[in-house]
Amino acid sequence: MGFVSLPVRLARTLHSRWLRLGAIDRERLAPLARDARNRALDLRGANDRDQAERELKAANESLAAAIVASAEADPEVDEAEVQGLRADLRRELDRLAGADVTVSRTTSGQPAK
Repeated sequence: MGFVSLPVRLARTLHSRWLRLGAIDRERLAPLARDARNRALDLRGANDRDQAERELKAANESLAAAIVASAEADPEVDEAEVQGLRADLRRELDRLAGADVTVSRTTSGQPAK
């Protein structure tokens, strides 16, 4: 199996979370979920991989923010669950940002730490 970039893994995670939403929220967020999924699929054949990854990261962040906003607006989801969701998504986004720093360091001739 080949290397799967962190932005693609995050897109998969977010898509999975989107699928578990209620029907109304899933329908409302469908355009964001489709955009993230399509950008993840398009990344493979992109001529400008850096640009495609930036676009996927932006799509991921939009979907993540919308999923959190949806949870916050749901009266059946308590504050602890929203905080847990927010923390989970923040960890994934931070991990993605950390990977960018590592890649930047290794591609600039500096060893990653």
